[in-house]
Amino acid sequence: MNIPDKSIQQLRPTIIYCLDHDLLPTAEFTAERLLAQDPNNSDSTFLYALTLYKSHRHKAAYNAAAHFCTSHVGCSYIFAKACLQLDQEPDGISSLTKTLPMWTGLTSEKALRYEPDNIACYMLLAKLYSVVGDTKRSALNYAQVLKLNPYIFEAFEQLCKLGAKVKVNSLYKSNNPMGDIQNTLFHTADMPSRKASRTSTGDAAPSVASTGYPAQKRQSSMTRTNLFKTPVAKSKSLGRIPDSVSSPDDRQPGASSSYLPTNFMITPRATHTTHIGPDSSSKWHSSDSGPRKKGRSAASSITSRLLNHSLSTLTGSGTGSGNGSVERQSTASNSSGHNGLSSPTESREVPNISGVGVKRLITSTFGSSSQADKYTTDDKVDNLLKNMNDEYLASIYSKAAKGFRAMCSYDCFRAIRIFDSLPDNERRTPWVLAKLGRLHFEIVNYEEAEKYFLELRKLDRTRVEDMEYYSTLLWHLHKEIDLSFLSHELYEVDKRAPQAWIAVGNLYSLKREPDEAIKCFQKAIKLDTKFVYAYTLEGHEYLANDAFENAMECFRHAIVLDRRHYNAFYGIGMAYLKLGDFRKAEFHFRKAAEINPVNVILICCVGMVLEKLGKREQALRQYVFASKLQPLSMLALFKKAQALFSMKQYESALNDFQKLEDMAPDEASVHFLLGKLYKFYGRKNEAIKQFTIALNLDPKGSHLIKEALENLQEG
Repeated sequence: MNIPDKSIQQLRPTIIYCLDHDLLPTAEFTAERLLAQDPNNSDSTFLYALTLYKSHRHKAAYNAAAHFCTSHVGCSYIFAKACLQLDQEPDGISSLTKTLPMWTGLTSEKALRYEPDNIACYMLLAKLYSVVGDTKRSALNYAQVLKLNPYIFEAFEQLCKLGAKVKVNSLYKSNNPMGDIQNTLFHTADMPSRKASRTSTGDAAPSVASTGYPAQKRQSSMTRTNLFKTPVAKSKSLGRIPDSVSSPDDRQPGASSSYLPTNFMITPRATHTTHIGPDSSSKWHSSDSGPRKKGRSAASSITSRLLNHSLSTLTGSGTGSGNGSVERQSTASNSSGHNGLSSPTESREVPNISGVGVKRLITSTFGSSSQADKYTTDDKVDNLLKNMNDEYLASIYSKAAKGFRAMCSYDCFRAIRIFDSLPDNERRTPWVLAKLGRLHFEIVNYEEAEKYFLELRKLDRTRVEDMEYYSTLLWHLHKEIDLSFLSHELYEVDKRAPQAWIAVGNLYSLKREPDEAIKCFQKAIKLDTKFVYAYTLEGHEYLANDAFENAMECFRHAIVLDRRHYNAFYGIGMAYLKLGDFRKAEFHFRKAAEINPVNVILICCVGMVLEKLGKREQALRQYVFASKLQPLSMLALFKKAQALFSMKQYESALNDFQKLEDMAPDEASVHFLLGKLYKFYGRKNEAIKQFTIALNLDPKGSHLIKEALENLQEG
């Protein structure tokens, strides 16, 4: 049977039109007519399989594309995408790799509409490798995507999540032949921003190492203090990865878990509010210029929930990069360079300069209009303005990349400074606001985090992405009404979104209904079996109710899904700590700290188990290190002061407890121990005052406090 060309010429455009306008039933009907005329035509098969895939008929698309999946790139692509949905990733990898030699000639200018180009193929192959756990091949393919087009930002994000190190300056370097003139233009037009951008966003383009650690300064600080003995395994070279990308981290990282301390004393009952110790974080301005606001955070202490970084994942509490010495180190390193970007473009938009304005500025640069004339022909002006726009776009992508890279490396304060240095129109976009909200959340700057999430909600009330963190923030702030409203709103938007069920679960948890909370977290997992945060919160809910086996099963599942999920390692450590197995607790806390080495809560947890093991000197070194990282961390300062007290270094302990009295005036344990120190130094009246305050704050501990008062009066 001869197939009329006119039929094909009519049917194919109809299918493409229907796909463009989401008329899927018509597209499927037309694709069947096309395929009926020539069942052995691979292009027709591709359009039919594509239509089935877009209709979410993944098994049908799999079957339709299978015949040509090794000989036609389009069919191979749809077949592999169906494999990703059907959990048959090895079949998809095999199909794509067999057509890989055909990708060389693929570009965005394809003969058949909707046929994938080489970038789309590399992206899909990278995702498939990631799902099966082959992080090196996944990184190789994501790197290939960036090599072909550095503006495919999803590839950069995934590389950071895999632990690979990307040289952002090499990725978004400017190829502007008139860069010097452009710098002069911006310098003249936007002089005030130059100094600020230099101090707030400089990035000294660190050399890429294969260790997986985010910054050289972190390694050096760890080496200097010699606090963490667990070695970090260096990852092997990825070989074919482009120069701008290094291999992902091969370590078996840990992820600290969810429930963190709010009180100084460890209570015997592990309720949802069981605490290890306090912590507080002052409010921070993100830029280095201007004074920092001091004051207590909305929640002066840290609950037992540590946050997920899947970002994953991210630090928690006063757990992020420390505020004092750490920020100073980061600032010093940042101010040493300009990132290879034009500094005046760092904090402002490109000015809208006319041809006349360009000539005037160039004339001021060269000193004579005759020299400027040769740069101000129509072509030169057009090229100049185009290059300025290209440079601006490169600077925006560069900052977004550096901020996200710092975020994935748990360098929270630096990430905040970079994102805050973006122009206002760029900073007030959902992606950036979500990152800023989460970063402030993880350093326990809850008030600031809430502001960013509220602004994000004003921009897009239908957004469900990142709302799991916002709901957990409201859990920390004990804002039951706001959390109830958010849960209802997310459920109305998309009841099949795991984030909606996370919010509902957090609401039940806040209302102290753990069984209902666990059901909600399990519902989130059922909707998305790879949603790591749901496993983490479920584990912490079990942990709060002393269901240790169930808790550890959840945490281990989270680690299988995300080996860099330090939160889950922390959760396992907490479980072993409660069970009294201090050596296993120490192991898991150290694994978590390898991933997030400047998390003061993890460092303090290591110190706590060392104390339990009778290694008080080593424990004290952990607390001292934590205090240096984050001087305003009440948890670190309290544990340090408590250790000094137990080691009879009373003078140093007294100084620290006096600081804590100002930072945490409502903590009974601080006043109680301060009273004992005053008693030791014979300052009887001050001791009585402190014991009385402690008694008023904590009536449950009255027997201990009354006993101390009686002994004081007898003395």
